[in-house]
Amino acid sequence: MPAEHASTAVLINGQRHAPEQATVSVFDRGFQYGDGVFETLAVVAGQVRDRDAHLDRLARGATLLGIPEPDRDALSAEIAQLAAAGEGNAVIKVLYSRGVGGRGLAPPAEPAPTRVVMRLPWPAHPPDWRESGVRTMTCRTRQASGAALDGRIKSMNQLNHIVARMEWRDPAIAEGLLCDEAGRVVEGTVSNLFVVIGGRLLTPDLSGAGLPGVTRGRVMALAAERCGGVAEADLTAADLAGAEEVFLTNSLIGIWPVREHDGRALAAPGPVTLELQQALEGSYA
Repeated sequence: MPAEHASTAVLINGQRHAPEQATVSVFDRGFQYGDGVFETLAVVAGQVRDRDAHLDRLARGATLLGIPEPDRDALSAEIAQLAAAGEGNAVIKVLYSRGVGGRGLAPPAEPAPTRVVMRLPWPAHPPDWRESGVRTMTCRTRQASGAALDGRIKSMNQLNHIVARMEWRDPAIAEGLLCDEAGRVVEGTVSNLFVVIGGRLLTPDLSGAGLPGVTRGRVMALAAERCGGVAEADLTAADLAGAEEVFLTNSLIGIWPVREHDGRALAAPGPVTLELQQALEGSYA
């Protein structure tokens, strides 16, 4: 068993399994096709952050895929159970697939979904990434746009982002940013993007491609209260090159300032980033 799984706990359809024995059927459509949705939640100081928002998005994604809506009460109880299963910060991952199906793409007429909830170790990111900023790069891989469900579900099929993540091995690079086919900067492989240009806080317009994160939404609400709001806009590589501040968000990292992008140094954390970092942490109290 890999060392990082030593503190892992797993529930499959409500039943607890040892990590080395936690399996699903090879005929599960999540395994065969990525036919399902997932969410990643942070447990900090025993508190599950934004549980309801994550479960809302999971249910929306399942509905859009025509998968029976998950049992919210059962999921909430399982998340709480695993959040209390150990000390310190942890990651809760929820996967919800269409379940077992036959050969071929056509889904079963009456699916029996598979529900998996896992408690995973907190990622060992360097502490100074939050304090002093991270290095990022632009990926060659393009974010597909125009797909029927693009930007509306957190799909179990993450091949595009996996290919993008394969573009670097340098551990000093924390994240890669993806552009769409038109060259607009969309998102990171696991994060959403914000920039400050001319004193204005902007974030990519994700109506055509990309997934609006739960933490992105929380930061946008905080910015409306504290920073005069945030505008969604089409952003390019030139915009990033001229930005005064750049930062990334997701449920596990909160806000990471970017101190260098594609070799260009940035002030990190800038005043807007720092204010929103503090506001974000305070919003969970």
